[in-house]
Amino acid sequence: MLAKLRLALTQSHATAGTGSARVTGPIRHQQRLVYAILIVMALYFAVIGTLNVIVFADYPVALLDYAGAIGVLAALVFFHRSGNLLIASWLVVLILIGVLLSFIHMAEGRNYSVIWVTVLPPVAFFLLGRRAGAWLSGLIFAYVIGFVYLYLPQWPPAQMTLGAWLNIVEVLTAQWFIFRLYERSRAEAFAELETLSITDKLTGLLNRSHLDTLLQYELERCSRSGQPLTLVLCDIDHFKRINDEHGHLTGDIILREFAKVLRQHTRANDICGRWGGEEFLIICPDTPVDAAAAITSKLHTALAAAHFSKGLSVSSSFGIASQTGTDALQLSDHLLRRADDALYDAKRRGRACAVIAAGGGAYQPVPRRAKVT
Repeated sequence: MLAKLRLALTQSHATAGTGSARVTGPIRHQQRLVYAILIVMALYFAVIGTLNVIVFADYPVALLDYAGAIGVLAALVFFHRSGNLLIASWLVVLILIGVLLSFIHMAEGRNYSVIWVTVLPPVAFFLLGRRAGAWLSGLIFAYVIGFVYLYLPQWPPAQMTLGAWLNIVEVLTAQWFIFRLYERSRAEAFAELETLSITDKLTGLLNRSHLDTLLQYELERCSRSGQPLTLVLCDIDHFKRINDEHGHLTGDIILREFAKVLRQHTRANDICGRWGGEEFLIICPDTPVDAAAAITSKLHTALAAAHFSKGLSVSSSFGIASQTGTDALQLSDHLLRRADDALYDAKRRGRACAVIAAGGGAYQPVPRRAKVT
C-alpha cells in the first residue's frame, strides 16, 4: 500500500503541492478521507476537552484534548500546503496514538478509558493500508493489554459512572463517524471506477464494450416491445488528413470536439458512444428510420456551424440501419454490418451525407434537410 502511495504521489507531485491537486482514483479519495478525518478529529478533541472542563473539571485531560486538537490542525495545515498524503496520514495516526495512550495512562485504564483504543484500527487501516495498519494496531493493542494487566490488581469494582458512560458514547460516536466517512469515500470510488469502465477516456462518451452490451439489450427490448430500433454509424470525413497535416494531438482535440457536438445534438434517450478510431455509434431506441435520418440532418447542420480547433471544417458521413419490432430478432453484428455498409456507401457518394440501408442490399440517400420528428 505504501509503495503504491509513493508511486502515485510521485506521478502527481507537480500538481499535489497546492492543496487543490487534480488527481483521480484512489489517491483523490484518500486525500478527501484524510481531510475529513483531520477535521472530525479536531472538532472531536475540542468538544471532549470542553466537556472535561465544564462537566468534570479535569483540566489535565482537557489540556491533553486541546493539545490533540492543535496537533491535528497543524497536520491539516501541513497537508493543505504540501499535499503530501503519506506524511499527513502518518501524522494523523501518530497524533491519535499519542492522545489515546496519554489519556489511558492518565485515567489509569479506569472508566472504560481503554475502549478508546478501538478507534485506532479503522483509522490506521484506512490511511496506512493493510500491512502498516495491522502492524501498528497490533503493537498498540499489545501495549494496552500489557498495561491493563499491570493495573488490573489496583482497579476498584467496575461501576457505570458518568465518565464511563461518556467514554462509551464518545467512542461509539467516533466509530460511527469514521465508518460513515469511509463508506462514503468507498461508494464514490466505486462509482468513479464503474464510470471509467464504461467511458471512452478521450471523448467522454460511452466506450465500445458498453455500447455492445447496450445494443444487445436494446435489440431484445425491441423484439419484445414491437418498437423499432435504429443505429446510426458515423465517421469523421478525411480524419487521416487532419492527423497528417496537423498532428495527432490536434486529431485528438477534434475527436473531443466532435463528440461534444454529438452529445449536444442527439436526443436524451439516444445512446451515443465512440465505436473506434474516428467512428461513433448512435443507438436510437423506439425510433423509426426516418426520425434517425432527421437526427443526421440536424448533426450535419450542427457540424457546419461548430467552431473546431485551428478553424478546421469538419464533416461526417452517416450509415443508418433499422430493426423493426415485427422483424425476427437480428444479431447485433448483422445490424451493425448493415449500418457499416450504408456508411461506406455514403463515403462513395462523396462523404458529408447519410445513407439508409433499405434492405435487400439497397441503399437510400437521406435528403440534407430531413424533417426532425
